[in-house]
Amino acid sequence: MKPWQSIKFWQIAGGAALVVSLAGCAHKGADVPVPAPGGTTTAAAPIAQPAVQGTVNIRERIALPPDAVVTVTLSDASLADAPTRVIAQKAIRTEGKQAPFSFALPFNPAEIQPNARIIVSAAITHNGQLLFITDTIQEVINNGNGTQANLLLIPVTSVAIETAPTATMTGTGTIQ
Repeated sequence: MKPWQSIKFWQIAGGAALVVSLAGCAHKGADVPVPAPGGTTTAAAPIAQPAVQGTVNIRERIALPPDAVVTVTLSDASLADAPTRVIAQKAIRTEGKQAPFSFALPFNPAEIQPNARIIVSAAITHNGQLLFITDTIQEVINNGNGTQANLLLIPVTSVAIETAPTATMTGTGTIQ
């Protein structure tokens, strides 16, 4: 047997062993519920994750556009010189409903460090334009703050952008 034939044999044998190993693992996964003797199937209850819950309200008594979007974000703001790290976020279409809006943001406790500064914030947008935001920091989870947060949003002040005056051409070739 030539040396290159031996290498080729081991590559083929190794590939075949890998395929057999993966094929053996292919059918291992979630348990299939087995019908109980009474004829009904019982499924295991899903494991409930902890969640930050609360409401989003706006200070002004004005109607939101029917297609506005409420976005609630749970984030880690521990580092002062860095952007916050988003832990959980949920966007809710208002579909014509008005404030207050209830929310629940499930989170993985393993992502929360014991000394982290965890905050929840919200915003309401319409067609990509920011209408309302939280203006205060609402800490949750750590330092005895719990998982309940009621957020009061304020309107975003519109900033007018000055545009250049419109130039017109006259028949004499001057711009006025």
